[in-house]
Amino acid sequence: MTRFADEERIQIGRGDRLLVVANPATRRDIRAVIAALRDAAPDGVEIDVRITTRAGEARELAASHAEGARLIVAVGGDGTVAEVASAVVHKEIPLAILPGGSTNIIARELRIPTRVADGAALIFGPHRVRRIDAGWSERRIFLHMAGAGFDSRLFARSNSAWKRRVGWLAYLPAAVRALLDRPSTMRITVDGTEHLAKSPLVLVANGKSIVHPAMKLARGISKADGLLDVFIVTANGPVQLAKVLVQAATRRLDRSPYVDRLRGVEIALDAEPHLPVQFDGDVDGETPVALRVLPGAIRVIVPEIPEKHHPAVF
Repeated sequence: MTRFADEERIQIGRGDRLLVVANPATRRDIRAVIAALRDAAPDGVEIDVRITTRAGEARELAASHAEGARLIVAVGGDGTVAEVASAVVHKEIPLAILPGGSTNIIARELRIPTRVADGAALIFGPHRVRRIDAGWSERRIFLHMAGAGFDSRLFARSNSAWKRRVGWLAYLPAAVRALLDRPSTMRITVDGTEHLAKSPLVLVANGKSIVHPAMKLARGISKADGLLDVFIVTANGPVQLAKVLVQAATRRLDRSPYVDRLRGVEIALDAEPHLPVQFDGDVDGETPVALRVLPGAIRVIVPEIPEKHHPAVF
């Protein structure tokens, strides 16, 4: 198990450049976000704003403009945050998050404020820098969770406009449809050991929650342990799958008779028929997919107060 100690706050001052990569589809007013950053920034700090115009561009903008930046700020939902984070994997440039998506699970698990003014104050005021693990695939990285089956179908079918209006509630109609889908024949390989299952859902977790921060999968999941937790759901039919989801909401998923839990560093998923794959809520391609953990790969600005003593903002 690999653990990294928190670092002291970084000092941002005159002559420093902050690269801000913002998704205009966020539920935030981008102009208000930028204004809050400029209001909180010390004199002489450059706020370099880059606005995405299409899916996947956050990763490109972060990578092409990261050089020389003191800090990169991701403005958007979990998918945007993970895209921006890909530019700072194993680099010394820290990542700051101003959450603006429908769930913001990455930010909430790290106790990062959801209010814009508080988030800007965190960047320029008291904070610590924490190293967290990242999940890797050839397609993209993920900071929270990847999956194939119920969750990826749910995300693929959700209405983007409704997500901006009502947040995580927009997933409910898609969830009802996904409950009725038939399970696939899944081949899950964890650190070289193959497991076969008839499954409606396989999750690869770097974080604790699913869909909504109140729905915690199970105990013992950490973004800083150098491992990925794999949950293989073996429920047969919508009634059993619904029971699994209820147990996920009560932190008892790993106690379900319809769930097998594994842990490892390298994970491979394949399915027949092929399934869409989601990374932090964004669907990107289909199975097969190979995943692995990158221990301590991302440096993230978080509140000074230790996580166990800091009140969650849900």
